[in-house]
Amino acid sequence: MKVDPFLEHEYQPSLRVGEAGQIFESWLQRAAATRAKLKFKADIKYGPHPREVMDFYPAENAKGCVVFIHGGYWLEFSKIETSWVAKGFVGQGLSVALINYPLCPEVTIAQIRTSCMSAFAYLYGSVLSEAERKAVVVSGHSAGGYLAAAHLAEDWVSRGLPVDPIAGVVCLSGVFDVTPLIQTSLNRGLHLDAAQAAALNLNDTRLRENAKLVLAVGELESRSFHEQSARLAENWAQLSPAVVNVAAANHFTIVDSLAAPQGQLNRLAMDMSHR
Repeated sequence: MKVDPFLEHEYQPSLRVGEAGQIFESWLQRAAATRAKLKFKADIKYGPHPREVMDFYPAENAKGCVVFIHGGYWLEFSKIETSWVAKGFVGQGLSVALINYPLCPEVTIAQIRTSCMSAFAYLYGSVLSEAERKAVVVSGHSAGGYLAAAHLAEDWVSRGLPVDPIAGVVCLSGVFDVTPLIQTSLNRGLHLDAAQAAALNLNDTRLRENAKLVLAVGELESRSFHEQSARLAENWAQLSPAVVNVAAANHFTIVDSLAAPQGQLNRLAMDMSHR
């Protein structure tokens, strides 16, 4: 497999963020503190695979729900590392669901996408209250950003859900066209080829849902990550997406803007929940 040095540097954030290790360690500490403080239902099964589970953090008198999908390039991480995202939203009256999914190379990205759609269908139909269903916001980081956006290309009616069950989607540092990843070392685990990448490309995918859409990228991220969001905004222009440049944020610290009350992305997600 031939690796393109330019694409490797553009799409491997840990090569650009020197303190990535310290950030991941802080995530684990914050996750442990959140899980110790908040009441939640752990490992709710939505499918047969051992990783097809979710954690659900109910808010008191919830007025909606945030679904958060973790990143890790479909190769690593879980619902645990960024479970601290739940704390701020629960405190603001929104329940939070954290989704786990199977990982490559055991499964393909297409299969991961199917798992996440199954997770949403199960969550909506079997976990959420009527009040929580009224305002569901789906968010995801990095690989999770792709998976969050894919919710807008799903036929939810065929899964027994109502038309437009989603109030809004907030994508953080998403990769919506995975073709460039074929020429990076990531593909040793992703096993992508040109045909698979083309089938996954959200830029060429028909929208099936009408919802508010935010495409956020950290100011300090590579040009390619900014271009990924800009291109999807152009191709999904009928949703009038907001392309947000989060000041002073890198590929990892951008999650703080979503998790912290009054953070830029937190405010946008909360606005979506007021439909």
